[in-house]
Order: sequence, then C-alpha cells, then structure tokens
Amino acid sequence: MKDSIGGIDNLLDHIPVPRMVRVGQNFARPRTPDVEAELLRGLDAKGSFRSLVPGSRVAVAAGSRGIANLPEVTRIIVRELKKAGAAPFIVPAMGSHGGATAEGQKALLEHLGISEGLTGAPIRSSMDVEKVGISPRFGMPVYIDKNALAADGIVVINRKVWLTINLSILTTIQRSD
Repeated sequence: MKDSIGGIDNLLDHIPVPRMVRVGQNFARPRTPDVEAELLRGLDAKGSFRSLVPGSRVAVAAGSRGIANLPEVTRIIVRELKKAGAAPFIVPAMGSHGGATAEGQKALLEHLGISEGLTGAPIRSSMDVEKVGISPRFGMPVYIDKNALAADGIVVINRKVWLTINLSILTTIQRSD
C-alpha cells in the first residue's frame, strides 16, 4: 500500500506524467587569483579616475546580485576614489531587495560585507528616486536614486564591469524633460 499525502496521490492517479530526466548545466566561473591587482590594472588602463576634480562627490552603486568579491571590490574602488581626491559614498543598487526599504537595503549591504567600517565610505540608503528618462528599447521610465543623481559622478559595480574590468563614471544623465 502506497503512502498518500492528504489524498494528493489519488488526484494524480489519472494524470499522465511525462518521463523526467535530471539535467545539469555548468557555467564558466573565471577566477582572478589577485582581485586587487587585476582591478587596479583595469582602473589604470582605463584612466578611470584621472579626470576627477578633487572634492568630487562620487556615488558607488553596490548591488545584491551575487557578485564575487563585492566587498573587496567596493573597498578598493572607494580607496582609489579617495586617492584621486574624491569624496565617495555608497548607494544600494538593488530595487526592491531588502524589503524595499532604506533600512533593509543598508542591512542587506552590511550582510553582504559592505559596511561603512570596511569600505571607509558612508552608505546613503534612501528609497527617494527621480525619473531621468525613458528606456528607448522598452519605453519604460528610468529612475535613479536621488543621492546618486546629486553626485558629481557614479561608479556602477556590476557583473559585466567585474568580468571585463571596464569601469566607467557617468558624469551626465540625459533627461527626458
């Protein structure tokens, strides 16, 4: 006699279930033995921070999407911005993660290892945003954190940036109005 879980087995008796096969997929996970050296090489090659005006307020956008070595990368970016004379601060770049609250997003960054103590930069977490344009591809509104918008520059740390070491500072934003 087979076990029944609340009668569910009886409900499925007359439903044909297709043959199932277990499959797996392996993704390449390139490793960088010396994260700091590789990041500094990339920053130097691009001249990323050479044009910064001393005292520039630069937002460093850190997200919650499982980026390898994110706390270390964030710490290095903040340190290099400071060396260039900038005044960096961190903004959460995660949409509704952290419960879609400023406190929750700051707590999530800290859980991921990104704190003011580790990075040497304050975290300015806010849910205040401003519409800055319309996506030409999808026709959807594009919003940006007001703290980041008020900055003189923005460094976005994301997977593509990390994989290609192609950091860029956005100094202008095209407005729709």
